[in-house]
Amino acid sequence: MLDGLNPQQREVAETRRHCLAVAGPGAGKTKTIATKVALLLSDPESLVGAVTFSKDAAVEMRHRILKLSSPDAKRRLVDGTFHSLAFRQLRKPGGAKCDIASDGDRTGLLARVLAEHGFNWKVEEAVPVIEKIKTNFGRVTAGTQEAVLYNAYQQALERNGKIDFQDMLRLSVAGMESGDIKPYAFTDLIVDEFQDTDPLQYRWVELHAMSGAHVTVVGDDDQSIYGFRAALGFRGMENFASSFEARRVVLGSNYRCRDEILSAADRVIRNNVDRIPKRLVAERGAGGAVQSQRFDDEYADAVAAVEALQPKLAAGQSCAILARTNRILDPIESVCRSHGVNYYRASGQSVLNRPQGALMCNLLEIVQGTKHNGLDAVLAHSGMSTGDLSAIHRLMGATLVQQQKKELVAIGLSEDTATAYRGFMKRLSEWQALTSRQAYSLALEGVLEWMLGYAKGDTAIRAIQATYDVISRLNGPFNDRIEFLERDNNKPVEGALILTTMHSSKGLEWDHVWITRAEEGVVPDEKSPESEERRLFYVAMTRARDSLVISTIRKNPVSRFVIESERS
Repeated sequence: MLDGLNPQQREVAETRRHCLAVAGPGAGKTKTIATKVALLLSDPESLVGAVTFSKDAAVEMRHRILKLSSPDAKRRLVDGTFHSLAFRQLRKPGGAKCDIASDGDRTGLLARVLAEHGFNWKVEEAVPVIEKIKTNFGRVTAGTQEAVLYNAYQQALERNGKIDFQDMLRLSVAGMESGDIKPYAFTDLIVDEFQDTDPLQYRWVELHAMSGAHVTVVGDDDQSIYGFRAALGFRGMENFASSFEARRVVLGSNYRCRDEILSAADRVIRNNVDRIPKRLVAERGAGGAVQSQRFDDEYADAVAAVEALQPKLAAGQSCAILARTNRILDPIESVCRSHGVNYYRASGQSVLNRPQGALMCNLLEIVQGTKHNGLDAVLAHSGMSTGDLSAIHRLMGATLVQQQKKELVAIGLSEDTATAYRGFMKRLSEWQALTSRQAYSLALEGVLEWMLGYAKGDTAIRAIQATYDVISRLNGPFNDRIEFLERDNNKPVEGALILTTMHSSKGLEWDHVWITRAEEGVVPDEKSPESEERRLFYVAMTRARDSLVISTIRKNPVSRFVIESERS
């Protein structure tokens, strides 16, 4: 097993004391961890813990460890995520009651608590408040709204005999600190992606180190991109190393990126001050390419990206387009669909699956005459109430038609509502006349204008505009266009172009990567610390094996990170 490791990987695998392994991108950390755990399990007296951050990572890690281990090693391997291992502790005698609340349970309880206390918060706004308090060991300033919310929510959970997902780790740590729960009797504990640990997870690891386990933590402070989740990053790694006098080993050999890509990424990340110094070496050598390109607008950028990557996909190479936010992927998805390119949108919801997109498609089919129902949803978009719609149907039956204003007022509609109804029906008739003359673009522009006129909020406006952008790039009757779009080519099939965010790209790699919209105000995002945004950009750059294109549009300044890479 050791013969397959480089000297630094081997040092990590053979260390039998607390160890901090700083693993750069593409450094073979999973191979190193699996080998170390397999070696530890070769001792029949060992009990080894292996902690990962996701179920998928846990499954992959277990498979690789057991592939290297003897059959009897399985019973001495305790592996899983932080929460799954904490949950096992809670189920032991003396542990807390552990009927886990589902997402639906949590939503229902929070909604009730907010209503009872008169908080003008949405449930989705309350959730991160609760999670932040639990990450801080349940500590919250007394008398604040946050304290009232937290205490009321915890009481609601208790009344219903439940704990939630965050409680698993919080109660495990509290139990170990009080002596009610014993730490696992690990001889050794290995923790992957240690830079992502929050204070609660760090404390769980710390308590096991204090109880006698030799702890090896593996991570990269330069890839710490979850500060918004209270990830400790550089600070946590340094604190562990100093507190436990851990051996420090830097895994600087990169087996993924060509030298041109790794060097450009290294020039970016060196601008962060608080980081562990490391020398990165591209073991695959030179032969890659890094380019920076400028385009007139986001659709020119999207077309260039898709057309550049399409032949590479056809040649069997893997390709991805990365964006700072999911919204930036909308025009790229529309170009993929209009070009007939197989793609998989790995982050966020496809533009056509959003309510406004579905509504626009429904209205266009009504305009085309291939669908005769669904006007209720369209009229509701304009603000018409359920009572108004019910009154209209009592007057006309299932099929809605144009009516005199006085007749609409007579059935209980207000003057304004009657005018709005008549105005819509008039426009619908005009759109239908345009489609009968095959003036599809004029009809489509009319539908867009009407829908935008009633859109509420930036999210709805963006979804309507993005749906228009997709449909307008196709030809023929609306029903044909929609039928083409409804063919679900957004599947994770082999050979598909991957569209994802920089955050979601972490842990993945492709032959060719296109980073889109690398502009000031986009990345770095002004709402996030510059150092974390730089780490995020570094993660995105180091997903590429052979080629990397970084694109911008001309109306915005080029990102400082592109300038730092010396590819602007």
